[in-house]
Amino acid sequence: MKITLKRFLLAVVTFAVIGLALLVSGVFPIKASSGHWPITAWFLDYASDRSVAFHSQGIDVPVLDDPELVVLGASIYQSNCQFCHGQPGQSQPPVARAMTPTPPQLSRSVAEIQDQELFYIIKHGIKFAGMPAWPTQPRDDGVWPVVAFVRAIPSMDNESYRSLVNPPADEQWTLVAEACSSCHGMNGEDSLAGYVPILAGQSEAHLRESLIAYRNGDRHSGIMMPIAHRLTDTEIVDLATYFAEKAPAIPDPSVTTDADLIADGQLLAEFGDRQRKIPSCVDCHGPDNPQRNDDYPRLAGQPAWYIERHLELFSKRNRGGSLNATLMHPIADKLKQEDRRALAAYYASIAP
Repeated sequence: MKITLKRFLLAVVTFAVIGLALLVSGVFPIKASSGHWPITAWFLDYASDRSVAFHSQGIDVPVLDDPELVVLGASIYQSNCQFCHGQPGQSQPPVARAMTPTPPQLSRSVAEIQDQELFYIIKHGIKFAGMPAWPTQPRDDGVWPVVAFVRAIPSMDNESYRSLVNPPADEQWTLVAEACSSCHGMNGEDSLAGYVPILAGQSEAHLRESLIAYRNGDRHSGIMMPIAHRLTDTEIVDLATYFAEKAPAIPDPSVTTDADLIADGQLLAEFGDRQRKIPSCVDCHGPDNPQRNDDYPRLAGQPAWYIERHLELFSKRNRGGSLNATLMHPIADKLKQEDRRALAAYYASIAP
């Protein structure tokens, strides 16, 4: 039979009408209980794998074998991921097994995925798979700890996992234990080798405003935003007061040994740079300023990596924060990389 343009158009219209009728009728099932057809599952998996492989090209992978990075990643996983993927060494939760598609068991599937692909999946999520994107896109530094932890899952049993995320059995302060201790310690003195700030002795006002900013989505962190989202106003006040009353940790003098770098940082912190219109840091952040506004954080004794990283985030407008955070933008714009390193080294070297 000769196919004419008229017959071709008639066939197209017919299929379109049938498709529209199926759509409007609702006869096509969307229930998760029946799962995907094998051909549908294959197509979605293949398309997803190829897309991730393509778009993850060129991503620079940092060193991921730092044990403290794995600990931080375990805490994030416990807070955000284990509901679907389950805890290492245990079977998946029943609700997750009833999803379509079922979230992969990472102990088996992670070996087939490269580090940059893991990063891409965790940061951007996967459509049609129930895999959400990272809660905030401007920052990548919170994603890599999860990559490091997921990479370690195949060699981890449940007891090892619980030792990373659970506080000691004799600790009784439940809210701190559940919300904070795995990263910051029960007393707020832990920094996980500089990846997180020291909370002990920080001002109550700054801690409170920071948690509120995280909860409102004004301060960007895929680690802290989900935790703060679950906190009530009363719990935020309780946590801020609890950590503010703790004695600050004494800096480890072995962390930064470059005396010249520390001296450069002290000079810039105390006097600023008039030519470049950089104000001093001590007026707002201390040390030794009894009239300092408690809305601003104390920097003395904070990890050097943390300070340097956040000065960089301010310059890129990727940090966010409470209402006062925008005051840092024009200052951070004028700081060079060596300025950030010097300031971080100085503040990390002095006692609160």
